Amino acid sequence: MKAAYLTGVRQVLIQEKPEPEIPDQQSVLLKTRMAGICGSDLHYFVSDSVGGEKVPYPCLVGHECSAEVVRAGKEVQRFKPGDLVAVEPSISCGVCDQCLAGRFNTCRKIRFLGHPGELDGCFAEYFVLPARNLIPLPESVSLEEAMLAEPLSIALHAFNLAGLERSSKIGVLGTGPIGLSIILLLKLNGFSSIWATDRSEARIKAALKAGAGWAASVEQEDIVSEILQRQPLGLEAVFEVSGDQEAINQAVELVRPGGKIIQVGIPLAERISYRSTSLRRKEITLINVRRQNRCLEKALELIQKKQINVSWLLTHRFPLEEAQQAFTTAADRLDGVLKAAIVF
Repeated sequence: MKAAYLTGVRQVLIQEKPEPEIPDQQSVLLKTRMAGICGSDLHYFVSDSVGGEKVPYPCLVGHECSAEVVRAGKEVQRFKPGDLVAVEPSISCGVCDQCLAGRFNTCRKIRFLGHPGELDGCFAEYFVLPARNLIPLPESVSLEEAMLAEPLSIALHAFNLAGLERSSKIGVLGTGPIGLSIILLLKLNGFSSIWATDRSEARIKAALKAGAGWAASVEQEDIVSEILQRQPLGLEAVFEVSGDQEAINQAVELVRPGGKIIQVGIPLAERISYRSTSLRRKEITLINVRRQNRCLEKALELIQKKQINVSWLLTHRFPLEEAQQAFTTAADRLDGVLKAAIVF
């Protein structure tokens, strides 16, 4: 089968590899139908070190996808060949203290689809997962929507952790697909004061389309000054979705005393800094978000019931043979890209 390997910084190579074997009778061989390029995939593309860990090139990444069942282990009853599925990329052990506490996303032995050194990802024609990681695709949900349900599930997890009052004034710093999904969820839940920032003009326009009441480019505005002129008391909460140190600094300045910063973005660096004086004096609550915790089914339900439209977030499609161009387009934010995907 063909697979798109990251072979070095900004290097993608299509290679042949054996079709994966089903490792046990509870697992399923899947054919990838559509695979989205996530910001975390781009980290491995643009840098050989992420969070202090060296990237073990060559590696096969990718975890946002929709798929088709090819073959299932003998003990799998729910799925048959030809079934279309959405994919939960985190494989938790189910028996550690974290899993027993319902914190499957912080499992002590977690493995993650497409995480270098853990498990080959879905930028390949075929991959394998346990059947428990698959959700049957409702007929009314498209392959594109099933793929986009994964970033929506991360936004949903972040929203749930935040525990916000509907009257709160909310900042969203970084309006890629997850930031935009957070805005869509805020609007769905009745939030009317949403303030968004990004570096990309296309993503600023997308933030307004998603429902932000105010959006501006950090390249062209002093966004802290601009927002505080309009909201002198500050914002009750800020979702930091870029992982950028400058945005983290802005979040601390924008949050009012007693407010919250929800850290969704993944920094490239091993260490980031928060101004401790401001955190302490303002009694800011810092909430860190790790992927998502069993939110994929709810995300699919929101899509199925037409409560949230995520289809428009997918702006660019590429065949597997053009994976290099797909990654370059997404990393460099070319041509107004929001989400780029590989179509199989």
